[in-house]
Amino acid sequence: MDLLIAITIYLSILGFIVFIVLMGPSPRFRHGPIGRMHRFLTVTLFEWIGYTFRKVFGNRVSRACDRLYVYLTEETNPVLQIVYLSLLSGSIYSFYITAWHHIPGPYVSKIHVYIVPIVIIFTYSTFIIASLSDPGKITKENELRACRMFEYDLLLFQPKKCRTCLLQKPARSKHCSLCKMCIAKFDHHCAWINNCVGLRNHRYFILFLYATFQICVYGAYLIYCILNGIAKKMNLHTAFVYNARGLRIPISRYQTALFLIHQERLLGALGLFAGLVGLVILIFMLYQLYLVITGTTANESFKWEDLDEIIMAGEFWVYEKESDDSAKKSDDKEAGSSVEKTSGRTTAIYWIQPRDLKQRQNNEDNDKRNNEDNDRKEGDREDNDRKDGGRENNENERNSKSQQIGRQVKRLSEIKNIYDKGLWKNLREVLLPPLLNG
Repeated sequence: MDLLIAITIYLSILGFIVFIVLMGPSPRFRHGPIGRMHRFLTVTLFEWIGYTFRKVFGNRVSRACDRLYVYLTEETNPVLQIVYLSLLSGSIYSFYITAWHHIPGPYVSKIHVYIVPIVIIFTYSTFIIASLSDPGKITKENELRACRMFEYDLLLFQPKKCRTCLLQKPARSKHCSLCKMCIAKFDHHCAWINNCVGLRNHRYFILFLYATFQICVYGAYLIYCILNGIAKKMNLHTAFVYNARGLRIPISRYQTALFLIHQERLLGALGLFAGLVGLVILIFMLYQLYLVITGTTANESFKWEDLDEIIMAGEFWVYEKESDDSAKKSDDKEAGSSVEKTSGRTTAIYWIQPRDLKQRQNNEDNDKRNNEDNDRKEGDREDNDRKDGGRENNENERNSKSQQIGRQVKRLSEIKNIYDKGLWKNLREVLLPPLLNG
Protein backbone atom coordinates (compact mmCIF):
# COMPACT_ATOMS: atom_id res chain seq x y z
CA MET A 1 0.00 0.00 0.00
CA ASP A 2 1.30 3.45 -0.94
CA LEU A 3 2.37 5.69 1.92
CA LEU A 4 -0.05 8.51 1.03
CA ILE A 5 -2.98 6.10 0.83
CA ALA A 6 -2.10 4.64 4.23
CA ILE A 7 -1.82 8.12 5.72
CA THR A 8 -5.15 9.13 4.16
CA ILE A 9 -6.91 6.08 5.61
CA TYR A 10 -5.36 6.65 9.02
CA LEU A 11 -6.33 10.33 9.08
CA SER A 12 -9.86 9.52 7.87
CA ILE A 13 -10.38 7.01 10.68
CA LEU A 14 -8.96 9.45 13.21
CA GLY A 15 -11.21 12.24 11.93
CA PHE A 16 -14.27 9.97 12.07
CA ILE A 17 -13.53 9.07 15.69
CA VAL A 18 -13.15 12.75 16.58
CA PHE A 19 -16.50 13.44 14.86
CA ILE A 20 -18.19 10.70 16.87
CA VAL A 21 -16.78 11.99 20.17
CA LEU A 22 -17.78 15.60 19.45
CA MET A 23 -21.15 15.15 17.75
CA GLY A 24 -22.41 11.95 19.38
CA PRO A 25 -24.24 13.73 22.24
CA SER A 26 -26.04 16.04 19.79
CA PRO A 27 -29.82 15.44 19.58
CA ARG A 28 -29.43 15.01 15.82
CA PHE A 29 -27.20 11.97 16.25
CA ARG A 30 -27.77 10.59 19.75
CA HIS A 31 -30.56 8.20 18.71
CA GLY A 32 -28.79 6.90 15.58
CA PRO A 33 -25.65 4.89 14.82
CA ILE A 34 -23.39 7.87 15.64
CA GLY A 35 -24.94 8.08 19.10
CA ARG A 36 -24.54 4.35 19.68
CA MET A 37 -20.89 4.49 18.64
CA HIS A 38 -20.39 7.48 20.95
CA ARG A 39 -21.84 5.54 23.89
CA PHE A 40 -19.57 2.63 23.03
CA LEU A 41 -16.42 4.80 22.91
CA THR A 42 -17.23 6.85 26.02
CA VAL A 43 -19.13 4.38 28.25
CA THR A 44 -19.13 0.74 27.14
CA LEU A 45 -15.45 0.61 26.20
CA PHE A 46 -14.37 2.02 29.57
CA GLU A 47 -16.69 -0.41 31.36
CA TRP A 48 -15.03 -3.31 29.52
CA ILE A 49 -11.57 -1.98 30.35
CA GLY A 50 -12.54 -1.59 34.02
CA TYR A 51 -13.96 -5.10 34.13
CA THR A 52 -10.78 -6.51 32.57
CA PHE A 53 -8.58 -4.61 35.03
CA ARG A 54 -10.55 -5.93 38.00
CA LYS A 55 -10.27 -9.49 36.74
CA VAL A 56 -6.57 -9.32 35.89
CA PHE A 57 -5.08 -6.99 38.51
CA GLY A 58 -7.57 -7.13 41.37
CA ASN A 59 -9.62 -4.50 43.15
CA ARG A 60 -6.71 -2.40 44.44
CA VAL A 61 -5.40 -1.58 40.97
CA SER A 62 -8.92 -1.08 39.61
CA ARG A 63 -9.76 1.39 42.39
CA ALA A 64 -6.62 3.35 41.56
CA CYS A 65 -7.64 3.40 37.90
CA ASP A 66 -11.14 4.56 38.87
CA ARG A 67 -9.68 7.44 40.85
CA LEU A 68 -7.48 8.34 37.88
CA TYR A 69 -10.49 8.26 35.56
CA VAL A 70 -12.46 10.54 37.88
CA TYR A 71 -9.52 12.95 38.07
CA LEU A 72 -9.18 13.08 34.29
CA THR A 73 -12.89 13.44 33.48
CA GLU A 74 -14.59 15.10 36.47
CA GLU A 75 -11.95 17.49 37.86
CA THR A 76 -9.89 20.32 36.46
CA ASN A 77 -6.45 19.06 35.50
CA PRO A 78 -3.57 20.24 33.30
CA VAL A 79 -3.24 16.99 31.32
CA LEU A 80 -4.45 18.34 27.97
CA GLN A 81 -2.57 21.58 28.57
CA ILE A 82 0.60 19.50 28.89
CA VAL A 83 -0.36 17.57 25.76
CA TYR A 84 -0.91 20.81 23.82
CA LEU A 85 2.39 22.30 24.94
CA SER A 86 4.19 19.03 24.20
CA LEU A 87 2.75 18.85 20.67
CA LEU A 88 3.45 22.51 20.01
CA SER A 89 6.97 22.51 21.43
CA GLY A 90 7.81 19.15 19.85
CA SER A 91 6.60 20.36 16.45
CA ILE A 92 8.60 23.58 16.74
CA TYR A 93 11.73 21.64 17.70
CA SER A 94 11.22 19.20 14.82
CA PHE A 95 10.80 22.12 12.44
CA TYR A 96 13.98 23.68 13.76
CA ILE A 97 16.17 20.59 13.23
CA THR A 98 14.69 19.62 9.84
CA ALA A 99 13.61 22.84 8.12
CA TRP A 100 15.34 25.85 9.67
CA HIS A 101 18.58 25.37 7.73
CA HIS A 102 16.56 25.50 4.48
CA ILE A 103 15.51 29.11 5.21
CA PRO A 104 16.12 31.10 3.09
CA GLY A 105 15.72 28.84 0.07
CA PRO A 106 14.56 28.82 -3.56
CA TYR A 107 10.94 29.39 -2.58
CA VAL A 108 11.36 30.77 0.96
CA SER A 109 12.55 34.35 1.40
CA LYS A 110 14.73 35.62 4.24
CA ILE A 111 11.87 37.54 5.85
CA HIS A 112 10.52 34.28 7.28
CA VAL A 113 13.55 34.18 9.58
CA TYR A 114 11.92 37.07 11.45
CA ILE A 115 8.27 36.05 11.00
CA VAL A 116 8.65 32.53 12.44
CA PRO A 117 9.70 33.67 15.97
CA ILE A 118 6.85 36.23 16.05
CA VAL A 119 4.29 33.57 15.16
CA ILE A 120 5.68 31.20 17.81
CA ILE A 121 5.64 33.87 20.56
CA PHE A 122 2.11 34.93 19.57
CA THR A 123 0.85 31.33 19.85
CA TYR A 124 2.34 30.77 23.29
CA SER A 125 1.05 34.15 24.49
CA THR A 126 -2.56 33.50 23.43
CA PHE A 127 -2.45 30.09 25.10
CA ILE A 128 -1.27 31.58 28.40
CA ILE A 129 -3.84 34.41 28.27
CA ALA A 130 -6.74 32.05 27.48
CA SER A 131 -5.67 29.67 30.25
CA LEU A 132 -5.29 32.32 32.96
CA SER A 133 -8.11 34.73 32.04
CA ASP A 134 -11.28 35.07 34.12
CA PRO A 135 -14.22 33.54 32.22
CA GLY A 136 -16.75 35.59 34.17
CA LYS A 137 -17.06 34.05 37.61
CA ILE A 138 -20.28 34.98 39.42
CA THR A 139 -19.84 35.93 43.07
CA LYS A 140 -21.96 37.56 45.74
CA GLU A 141 -20.38 40.90 44.86
CA ASN A 142 -21.34 40.84 41.16
CA GLU A 143 -24.46 38.66 41.38
CA LEU A 144 -26.92 41.54 40.95
CA ARG A 145 -24.91 43.15 38.15
CA ALA A 146 -24.71 39.83 36.26
CA CYS A 147 -28.48 39.30 36.56
CA ARG A 148 -29.13 42.69 34.97
CA MET A 149 -27.00 42.02 31.88
CA PHE A 150 -29.40 39.66 30.10
CA GLU A 151 -33.14 39.21 30.50
CA TYR A 152 -34.69 35.79 31.00
CA ASP A 153 -36.40 34.42 27.92
CA LEU A 154 -38.42 32.01 30.12
CA LEU A 155 -37.68 29.31 27.59
CA LEU A 156 -34.00 28.40 27.79
CA PHE A 157 -33.43 30.29 31.02
CA GLN A 158 -35.73 30.87 33.99
CA PRO A 159 -35.07 32.79 37.21
CA LYS A 160 -33.71 30.34 39.78
CA LYS A 161 -30.89 29.81 42.21
CA CYS A 162 -27.85 27.63 41.72
CA ARG A 163 -28.14 24.66 44.06
CA THR A 164 -24.35 24.49 44.42
CA CYS A 165 -23.27 28.13 44.65
CA LEU A 166 -26.55 29.22 46.32
CA LEU A 167 -26.51 32.32 44.11
CA GLN A 168 -29.13 33.63 41.70
CA LYS A 169 -28.41 32.24 38.25
CA PRO A 170 -28.33 35.02 35.63
CA ALA A 171 -29.72 34.34 32.19
CA ARG A 172 -27.24 32.59 29.87
CA SER A 173 -25.12 31.42 32.82
CA LYS A 174 -24.30 27.89 33.90
CA HIS A 175 -22.60 26.18 36.81
CA CYS A 176 -19.45 24.37 35.67
CA SER A 177 -19.10 21.09 37.55
CA LEU A 178 -15.36 21.02 36.80
CA CYS A 179 -14.47 24.58 37.83
CA LYS A 180 -17.02 24.49 40.71
CA MET A 181 -18.44 27.94 39.93
CA CYS A 182 -21.15 29.69 37.93
CA ILE A 183 -19.99 31.38 34.72
CA ALA A 184 -21.73 34.37 33.12
CA LYS A 185 -22.73 33.75 29.49
CA PHE A 186 -21.26 30.25 29.68
CA ASP A 187 -20.05 28.78 26.38
CA HIS A 188 -18.22 25.59 27.33
CA HIS A 189 -15.38 24.20 29.43
CA CYS A 190 -12.24 23.76 27.34
CA ALA A 191 -9.87 21.11 28.68
CA TRP A 192 -7.11 22.29 26.33
CA ILE A 193 -6.79 25.52 28.34
CA ASN A 194 -8.10 23.99 31.60
CA ASN A 195 -10.54 26.86 31.87
CA CYS A 196 -14.13 27.78 31.14
CA VAL A 197 -15.03 29.96 28.18
CA GLY A 198 -17.54 32.62 29.12
CA LEU A 199 -18.45 36.29 29.03
CA ARG A 200 -15.05 37.74 29.89
CA ASN A 201 -12.64 35.47 27.99
CA HIS A 202 -14.55 34.34 24.89
CA ARG A 203 -12.50 36.79 22.80
CA TYR A 204 -9.24 35.35 24.14
CA PHE A 205 -10.37 31.82 23.35
CA ILE A 206 -11.17 32.73 19.74
CA LEU A 207 -7.78 34.48 19.51
CA PHE A 208 -6.14 31.31 20.86
CA LEU A 209 -7.92 29.24 18.19
CA TYR A 210 -6.78 31.65 15.49
CA ALA A 211 -3.17 31.60 16.73
CA THR A 212 -3.07 27.80 16.73
CA PHE A 213 -4.68 27.67 13.28
CA GLN A 214 -2.23 30.27 12.02
CA ILE A 215 0.91 28.46 13.17
CA CYS A 216 -0.37 25.18 11.68
CA VAL A 217 -1.18 26.69 8.28
CA TYR A 218 1.97 28.81 8.25
CA GLY A 219 4.12 25.79 9.18
CA ALA A 220 2.50 23.61 6.52
CA TYR A 221 3.03 26.34 3.92
CA LEU A 222 6.72 26.72 4.81
CA ILE A 223 7.26 22.95 4.67
CA TYR A 224 5.56 22.82 1.27
CA CYS A 225 7.84 25.57 -0.04
CA ILE A 226 10.91 23.90 1.47
CA LEU A 227 10.07 20.54 -0.13
CA ASN A 228 9.61 22.26 -3.48
CA GLY A 229 13.02 23.86 -2.97
CA ILE A 230 14.56 20.46 -2.24
CA ALA A 231 12.93 19.05 -5.36
CA LYS A 232 14.38 21.92 -7.41
CA LYS A 233 17.87 21.36 -6.02
CA MET A 234 17.62 17.66 -6.88
CA ASN A 235 16.29 18.54 -10.39
CA LEU A 236 13.26 16.34 -9.84
CA HIS A 237 11.26 18.44 -12.30
CA THR A 238 13.49 17.03 -15.07
CA ALA A 239 13.60 13.47 -13.69
CA PHE A 240 11.94 10.56 -15.46
CA VAL A 241 10.85 7.00 -14.74
CA TYR A 242 10.12 3.91 -16.80
CA ASN A 243 6.56 2.61 -16.85
CA ALA A 244 5.43 -1.03 -17.10
CA ARG A 245 5.95 -1.01 -20.87
CA GLY A 246 9.51 0.22 -20.47
CA LEU A 247 8.71 3.66 -21.82
CA ARG A 248 10.52 6.67 -20.42
CA ILE A 249 8.02 9.20 -18.96
CA PRO A 250 8.44 12.37 -16.83
CA ILE A 251 7.99 11.86 -13.11
CA SER A 252 4.55 12.90 -11.86
CA ARG A 253 3.87 15.27 -8.97
CA TYR A 254 2.44 12.36 -7.00
CA GLN A 255 5.63 10.35 -7.44
CA THR A 256 7.67 13.43 -6.58
CA ALA A 257 5.72 13.89 -3.35
CA LEU A 258 6.22 10.23 -2.41
CA PHE A 259 9.94 10.47 -3.09
CA LEU A 260 10.31 13.65 -1.02
CA ILE A 261 8.34 12.18 1.90
CA HIS A 262 10.59 9.11 1.86
CA GLN A 263 13.67 11.33 1.71
CA GLU A 264 12.48 13.82 4.35
CA ARG A 265 10.21 11.65 6.47
CA LEU A 266 10.13 13.79 9.60
CA LEU A 267 9.61 16.99 7.63
CA GLY A 268 6.90 15.42 5.50
CA ALA A 269 5.10 13.93 8.50
CA LEU A 270 5.28 17.31 10.27
CA GLY A 271 3.71 19.05 7.27
CA LEU A 272 0.86 16.52 7.07
CA PHE A 273 0.26 16.76 10.82
CA ALA A 274 0.19 20.58 10.71
CA GLY A 275 -2.23 20.55 7.80
CA LEU A 276 -4.62 18.10 9.46
CA VAL A 277 -4.62 19.90 12.82
CA GLY A 278 -5.07 23.23 11.06
CA LEU A 279 -8.12 21.87 9.21
CA VAL A 280 -9.73 20.58 12.42
CA ILE A 281 -9.12 23.87 14.24
CA LEU A 282 -10.46 25.84 11.28
CA ILE A 283 -13.75 23.93 11.39
CA PHE A 284 -14.13 24.51 15.13
CA MET A 285 -13.13 28.17 14.82
CA LEU A 286 -15.71 28.76 12.09
CA TYR A 287 -18.32 27.08 14.28
CA GLN A 288 -17.43 29.40 17.14
CA LEU A 289 -17.63 32.45 14.86
CA TYR A 290 -21.01 31.28 13.58
CA LEU A 291 -22.30 31.08 17.15
CA VAL A 292 -20.96 34.57 17.87
CA ILE A 293 -22.61 36.03 14.77
CA THR A 294 -25.97 34.44 15.59
CA GLY A 295 -25.87 35.57 19.23
CA THR A 296 -25.66 32.05 20.63
CA THR A 297 -23.26 30.17 22.87
CA ALA A 298 -22.27 26.52 22.57
CA ASN A 299 -24.29 25.79 25.72
CA GLU A 300 -27.35 27.47 24.23
CA SER A 301 -26.93 25.71 20.89
CA PHE A 302 -27.39 22.35 22.62
CA LYS A 303 -30.50 23.71 24.33
CA TRP A 304 -31.88 24.84 20.98
CA GLU A 305 -31.16 21.41 19.51
CA ASP A 306 -33.04 19.77 22.39
CA LEU A 307 -35.96 22.12 21.76
CA ASP A 308 -35.85 21.37 18.04
CA GLU A 309 -36.09 17.67 18.85
CA ILE A 310 -39.23 18.32 20.93
CA ILE A 311 -40.74 20.41 18.12
CA MET A 312 -40.04 17.73 15.51
CA ALA A 313 -41.83 15.24 17.76
CA GLY A 314 -44.89 17.53 17.76
CA GLU A 315 -44.77 18.03 21.50
CA PHE A 316 -44.24 21.78 21.81
CA TRP A 317 -46.98 24.39 22.00
CA VAL A 318 -47.25 28.14 22.35
CA TYR A 319 -50.05 29.99 24.12
CA GLU A 320 -50.77 33.57 23.14
CA LYS A 321 -52.85 35.95 25.20
CA GLU A 322 -54.23 39.26 23.98
CA SER A 323 -53.64 42.09 26.39
CA ASP A 324 -56.52 43.75 28.23
CA ASP A 325 -55.72 47.12 26.63
CA SER A 326 -55.90 45.69 23.12
CA ALA A 327 -59.17 43.94 23.89
CA LYS A 328 -60.67 47.15 25.32
CA LYS A 329 -59.64 49.18 22.27
CA SER A 330 -61.17 46.54 20.03
CA ASP A 331 -64.48 46.73 21.92
CA ASP A 332 -64.46 50.52 21.81
CA LYS A 333 -63.90 50.44 18.08
CA GLU A 334 -66.85 48.08 17.64
CA ALA A 335 -68.99 50.48 19.70
CA GLY A 336 -68.21 53.31 17.26
CA SER A 337 -65.93 55.38 19.48
CA SER A 338 -63.05 57.34 17.94
CA VAL A 339 -60.04 55.33 19.04
CA GLU A 340 -56.74 55.50 17.16
CA LYS A 341 -55.65 52.28 15.52
CA THR A 342 -52.92 50.52 17.46
CA SER A 343 -49.65 49.64 15.74
CA GLY A 344 -49.78 46.01 16.80
CA ARG A 345 -51.21 43.47 19.21
CA THR A 346 -49.53 42.95 22.56
CA THR A 347 -49.07 39.28 23.31
CA ALA A 348 -47.88 37.28 26.27
CA ILE A 349 -46.18 34.03 25.27
CA TYR A 350 -46.27 30.94 27.47
CA TRP A 351 -44.08 28.03 26.43
CA ILE A 352 -45.28 24.84 28.08
CA GLN A 353 -44.37 21.18 28.00
CA PRO A 354 -46.74 18.44 26.77
CA ARG A 355 -47.53 17.26 30.29
CA ASP A 356 -49.32 20.57 30.92
CA LEU A 357 -51.14 20.59 27.62
CA LYS A 358 -53.94 18.16 28.44
CA GLN A 359 -54.89 19.90 31.67
CA ARG A 360 -54.85 23.33 29.98
CA GLN A 361 -57.05 22.08 27.11
CA ASN A 362 -59.50 20.50 29.58
CA ASN A 363 -59.79 23.83 31.38
CA GLU A 364 -60.52 25.58 28.09
CA ASP A 365 -63.21 22.99 27.22
CA ASN A 366 -64.85 23.49 30.61
CA ASP A 367 -64.83 27.27 30.15
CA LYS A 368 -66.36 26.86 26.71
CA ARG A 369 -69.18 24.64 28.04
CA ASN A 370 -69.87 27.08 30.87
CA ASN A 371 -70.13 29.94 28.38
CA GLU A 372 -72.58 27.93 26.26
CA ASP A 373 -74.73 27.22 29.30
CA ASN A 374 -74.75 30.89 30.20
CA ASP A 375 -75.79 31.79 26.66
CA ARG A 376 -78.75 29.39 26.81
CA LYS A 377 -79.83 30.84 30.16
CA GLU A 378 -79.59 34.36 28.79
CA GLY A 379 -81.82 33.42 25.85
CA ASP A 380 -84.59 32.30 28.23
CA ARG A 381 -84.71 35.55 30.17
CA GLU A 382 -87.51 38.09 29.78
CA ASP A 383 -87.31 40.97 27.29
CA ASN A 384 -86.83 43.60 29.98
CA ASP A 385 -83.60 41.87 31.10
CA ARG A 386 -82.12 41.54 27.62
CA LYS A 387 -80.23 44.79 27.93
CA ASP A 388 -78.41 43.61 31.04
CA GLY A 389 -77.89 40.22 29.45
CA GLY A 390 -76.35 41.82 26.36
CA ARG A 391 -73.95 43.77 28.56
CA GLU A 392 -72.94 40.57 30.31
CA ASN A 393 -72.38 38.82 26.97
CA ASN A 394 -70.06 41.64 25.93
CA GLU A 395 -68.14 41.16 29.17
CA ASN A 396 -67.89 37.40 28.55
CA GLU A 397 -66.68 38.07 25.02
CA ARG A 398 -64.00 40.40 26.34
CA ASN A 399 -62.87 37.74 28.81
CA SER A 400 -62.78 35.13 26.07
CA LYS A 401 -60.43 37.37 24.10
CA SER A 402 -58.05 37.35 27.05
CA GLN A 403 -58.12 33.59 27.30
CA GLN A 404 -55.15 31.69 26.00
CA ILE A 405 -55.34 30.13 22.54
CA GLY A 406 -52.90 27.30 22.02
CA ARG A 407 -51.19 26.37 18.77
CA GLN A 408 -48.53 23.82 17.99
CA VAL A 409 -45.04 25.04 17.11
CA LYS A 410 -43.96 23.25 13.94
CA ARG A 411 -40.61 24.88 13.19
CA LEU A 412 -37.80 26.19 15.34
CA SER A 413 -37.77 29.37 13.24
CA GLU A 414 -41.10 30.34 14.83
CA ILE A 415 -39.26 31.01 18.09
CA LYS A 416 -37.29 34.24 18.38
CA ASN A 417 -33.88 34.22 20.00
CA ILE A 418 -33.97 37.39 22.10
CA TYR A 419 -30.19 37.22 22.59
CA ASP A 420 -29.49 37.68 18.87
CA LYS A 421 -29.04 41.46 18.61
CA GLY A 422 -27.64 41.59 15.11
CA LEU A 423 -24.20 41.03 13.62
CA TRP A 424 -22.33 44.08 14.93
CA LYS A 425 -23.87 44.11 18.39
CA ASN A 426 -23.15 40.39 18.78
CA LEU A 427 -19.53 40.91 17.78
CA ARG A 428 -19.21 43.88 20.10
CA GLU A 429 -20.62 41.85 22.97
CA VAL A 430 -17.81 39.30 22.53
CA LEU A 431 -14.95 41.63 21.67
CA LEU A 432 -15.88 44.29 24.28
CA PRO A 433 -17.81 42.40 26.96
CA PRO A 434 -19.47 44.30 29.80
CA LEU A 435 -17.73 44.41 33.16
CA LEU A 436 -18.86 42.13 35.96
CA ASN A 437 -16.90 43.88 38.70
CA GLY A 438 -16.46 47.56 39.31
